[in-house]
Amino acid sequence: MSKKIYVHLEESETAIFHAASRIYAWYLIAAQTTERTNHDALMQQAIEAAIKMAKMTDDMVISDLERQ
Repeated sequence: MSKKIYVHLEESETAIFHAASRIYAWYLIAAQTTERTNHDALMQQAIEAAIKMAKMTDDMVISDLERQ
């Protein structure tokens, strides 16, 4: 049995994780993955895409709290 680990994600990290997991799922479907697929590279690419989207959103959108 593998050792359990503790993971705590802050709200913003959780939001990026959710976006990245959806992007990763799409990569898996679109790429028609095989046993030779580099899943770590696909996950990293998905996380980087989600972070880039989050930063672009932050640059383009003023939140309710930022308006005050």
